[in-house]
Amino acid sequence: MEFELEMLASEAFGLTLLAGMSLILTLYKMGCRIPLFERVRLFSFGKKRKDFVNFSIQVLKHENPPYGRIATTLTIFCILLYLTLSHKLFFAVVVSDSMYPTFQRGDMYLAQAIYVNPKPGDIIMFRRPDVGLPVSHRVLKIVGNKIYTGGDASGPDLIPITRKDVIAQAVMVSGRPIVIPGIGKYFILNAKQMRSIGPYGEEYLFYQQLIKTFKSYAIAIIVICLSAYVYLELESYSYRKMVKK
Repeated sequence: MEFELEMLASEAFGLTLLAGMSLILTLYKMGCRIPLFERVRLFSFGKKRKDFVNFSIQVLKHENPPYGRIATTLTIFCILLYLTLSHKLFFAVVVSDSMYPTFQRGDMYLAQAIYVNPKPGDIIMFRRPDVGLPVSHRVLKIVGNKIYTGGDASGPDLIPITRKDVIAQAVMVSGRPIVIPGIGKYFILNAKQMRSIGPYGEEYLFYQQLIKTFKSYAIAIIVICLSAYVYLELESYSYRKMVKK
């Protein structure tokens, strides 16, 4: 039950990020400038990278007509939406300190189930026979079909797993997982809460309905923002054509 709530919360969190991205895209198209993005744009990457960034921005501004750009943007958002709702790409909640200092209880890390091919040193989410909830630990070694895992703080696990037990794999950048500290603590239920809400008690249903409502609002924001973006793109193109005439 707790895992179900965590996955619902993970969906809601992913959709919130997409909603934020779509909102920023729409605001940018309306002419708003985000200071952080402007700093990134002006940051000295080196001449070649800087020229490439400036060229890309000019193309985004002046490409005619904008149909290709609109199709690309909508395709990217549709793919990200599908990956989020199908749990192929999601932020997993860390429920213990067994992976300290890589993770702490309450952190969220980006995991993917698109292509899972664990190797020693990778961090995976898996089902363990002696634990009711999925566990996120590091792969220590692989012998045949058996995968030996362990926490960075808790040490090696007693029972090895197989590849069919693996749910997802942490997305690594330069050998490190993508972690958002502390956000996941709001989605963790402790033992006292679990006893109070019962398997299908009113509090559980309240939590479930709250998260589902949050997801619905996030999807609505995405749809509205992307619709506004398409409208602004077409309106801007029509205005430029009218001015040229």
